[in-house]
This record gives sequence, structure tokens and C-alpha cells, in this order.
Amino acid sequence: MKAAVYTGPGRPSWDDVPKPTVLEPNDAVVRVDAVTICGTDLHILKGDVPTVDRGRVLGHEAVGTIEEVGSSVTRRRVGDRVLVSCISSCGACRFCRAGQYGQCLGGGGWILGHRIDGTQAEYVRVRFAGSGARGL
Repeated sequence: MKAAVYTGPGRPSWDDVPKPTVLEPNDAVVRVDAVTICGTDLHILKGDVPTVDRGRVLGHEAVGTIEEVGSSVTRRRVGDRVLVSCISSCGACRFCRAGQYGQCLGGGGWILGHRIDGTQAEYVRVRFAGSGARGL
């Protein structure tokens, strides 16, 4: 599949990368229908976010259709149209229970296009699909 990939400061690339798969029981794979570029993507491209590894697929928000779900995903189904949020939330830690998803202690927070491959691609793996992919 094609994806916008960070290859270093000032060096975006449109590359062939492997299509994501479900890796964890709470994952979903979403076919991306529409994306947006936000200021954070531009900061990454400038090299202002050193925690982003070279080779990372950019992007952290999208609209798409679920193509595959992990075994523990119960709130979403294949074929659901969803909004993929820029902030992922485990839904269980004290911060998520308080609605402070950006502070997630369970592996969420700002991870798409930062810690894991993001949405500027034909497909994206969404962690915590029950809370990270909102129905449309």
C-alpha cells in the first residue's frame, strides 16, 4: 500500500509499505477514506519532534471503514464507518476514566503517526478500537 512516510527533517516520502494487520485483540484495521494534515504533521516534517522515528507513517486522524477487528473488539464491526481520533485511549486507566485521554497510562495518548504508524496511508491499524474508532 502507499503511505506518506517521514524519512527525516524536510524529507517526506510517498512509499510502498506493508498493509497493517491486527496485532492485539483490541486492534482494528481501517481502510482510510479521508485524512487531514494537522500542524503536528508539519512539525514532524520539519524535524521538530525528535521522538518520531524515520520510516514512520505520518498522520493521526482519519475517516474510514473497518476491514478487520481483533477478538476483543465488541463495540465496532467490519463495515462500520468510523472517525479515527488523533488521541487513542485504553479506556481503563485513571486518566481515561476521567476523560483525560491524552494522558492515557495504558498505551494510548498521541500514538498514531508518533509511536506507531499513522493514518496518511491506504490502511491504518487502530489500537483500542472500541474507544479509538468512533462510529459515524
